[in-house]
Amino acid sequence: MATPKNNSVIKAFQILTACSSSREPLNTQEVARATGMTAATAHRFLITLEDLGAIARTDKNQFQLGFAIAEMARGIKDDNWLANFAQTHVDDLVQDFKEAVGVAILNDGRVSFIATAEANRSLKTGHIIDTTVPIYCSGVGKVLLSGLPTIEREELLHENEFEKFTPNTITDLAKLRQEISKINKNGYAIDEQEMEEGLRCLAVPIKGGDSQVIAAISVSGPASRMTQERIDVYREKMQERAQHLGNLFYSESKVLPGMATPRGSFPHIKMVSDFAFVSGISARRPDETFVGARKKRNGEMELDIREQARATIENIRDVLRSTGASLTDLIEIEAFLVSMDDYEGFNEVYARYFGTDGPARTTVAVNSLPHPHQILMMKAVARMPGNKSRASPPPTITFG
Repeated sequence: MATPKNNSVIKAFQILTACSSSREPLNTQEVARATGMTAATAHRFLITLEDLGAIARTDKNQFQLGFAIAEMARGIKDDNWLANFAQTHVDDLVQDFKEAVGVAILNDGRVSFIATAEANRSLKTGHIIDTTVPIYCSGVGKVLLSGLPTIEREELLHENEFEKFTPNTITDLAKLRQEISKINKNGYAIDEQEMEEGLRCLAVPIKGGDSQVIAAISVSGPASRMTQERIDVYREKMQERAQHLGNLFYSESKVLPGMATPRGSFPHIKMVSDFAFVSGISARRPDETFVGARKKRNGEMELDIREQARATIENIRDVLRSTGASLTDLIEIEAFLVSMDDYEGFNEVYARYFGTDGPARTTVAVNSLPHPHQILMMKAVARMPGNKSRASPPPTITFG
């Protein structure tokens, strides 16, 4: 049974995200537009967050992140924070591979393991947490080297003394540079018995939201067990785990090309970590006309809630596709109806796409929406799949 989501927590997180993403403080209306909430709802949450110190009010009655957020941030060590999340993945991979797995970071020029686990075998091949390994001849070290800017990497290499641990240890700078180029091209590194004879290691990068390498995850074992066939299998699974860990640092706003322009200064979709926040969506087409809006012979407009509901939900579906997600990944929907007389028709169409095991939903009536032909707007929150594919969005998505 799925754990129920707390909508209030999601709303508070949306407000904090909006304030952190803005270069200038925001007023209540701007927060409401950025999050898709009503002004009253946004104001209520802002006051609560202000009381907690998470939001601070300026002398112009605008809002920005408060000192409580800064205090919490100062209490977090990036490596410890990552280690807490990484250990679960490391433990899972050890159970799967039956080999030693670890996550390492670069700290003051040294490669340190922050999460490790050892397979239940007589021959131990892993590392203890906080153990350091050479940067130039370990799998994780070479991956971390490959992610550094060229100048920083060269400075670090020139500071190292290249001890030859085995006949395979690369101690020539030119050959090491070639190895790093190969790693950047392939997306992984192999320690081919370079640090210890008889030990082979595979390492892949963990990349943050800016695609910079922030850590490396590795699996190591005796060369007799770490065959090329097994390495190929391990690599795919490790890259999937690395991507999931990298998602924790991921944040991106997208204005999707070829779509109806948003009615304000906000993106079509905002991705933060594993979550996607979809701005208000309607049945508006790129040419500014609306699905479900027809002019009758007498000149009056006929507005069909069922057609607008169908088009709006399918537009949300298409927006989510731009992140690799789908309607099944939705965890919350808010719907805004101009008239509650349309509630029954809206529910009828909604039930074709979602059941009682679908996303949490709130439906409210509003006095008006941005266009007189618009009788419905919906906003949504989704949990993105582990692989953040960036599929090109279709050219007919319409926005409110």
